[in-house]
Amino acid sequence: MSYTFGDSIEASLRLRRLAEVYEPETRDLLNAVRSDRSTRFELALDLGCGPGWSTRLIEVMLSPKRIIGLEGSEAYVAEARSNHPQLEFLRHDVLKTPFPVDNADFIFCRFLLTHLPSTRVAFESWAHAARSGAILAIHETQALHSTDPALSRHYEMVAQMQRHYGQELNVGALLDDALAGTKWCLVRSQSVVLEKSARDMAQLHVANLRTWGSNNFAVQAFNKHELDQLESELDSIASGSKEAGVVYNTAKQIIAQLK
Repeated sequence: MSYTFGDSIEASLRLRRLAEVYEPETRDLLNAVRSDRSTRFELALDLGCGPGWSTRLIEVMLSPKRIIGLEGSEAYVAEARSNHPQLEFLRHDVLKTPFPVDNADFIFCRFLLTHLPSTRVAFESWAHAARSGAILAIHETQALHSTDPALSRHYEMVAQMQRHYGQELNVGALLDDALAGTKWCLVRSQSVVLEKSARDMAQLHVANLRTWGSNNFAVQAFNKHELDQLESELDSIASGSKEAGVVYNTAKQIIAQLK
């Protein structure tokens, strides 16, 4: 599996900022998991863990007896091990079975399913790595809206690019249906409208644009002048020189249990 937004140094810095921006909502989700749990998890898996920021948060919030971050990028695995030497990280494609570990009783992913070609295949693969009764917690984007033209155009472009690669930007809107008929039983499904600072979001997006804006699809599908102009406008919002209000991000948070 290839990560559309890359694993360069700039992409890594973006993921760290992403973790900071979405930490409050991630804590809320993990708190919901913890509130229904009377004992510590034996083995927690953080799928698509990147440089390990979500893995560290799981450790802080849930204190599982063992936690492993699984990541397809060799560069991110190396960085995660450097960032968090007390935690375990392994390189693995999260759609491929068998997993390097199994019998997990907690599985977590955040902003991962948006990059996968099939959520149903993912759910089926993850069931092989989990024990009966295991908990799956997911945070994904269901919708993004901004009144600022640059931000709106960015979302249109990203959605178009991801569709080209068989992915879905607003995958959160599809997850309830995708879980139906799998071995996972839906426990909780919540859509939460988040108001995120346009400046914070533009900081994430401009770093993203510098990665995907030069890939083969973007070069052929989008006008270079428009991409350059979009980068300049996002830069202005990111630096604070242009005020763009807030981005309304509807987040889908799901808790499911393996039958």
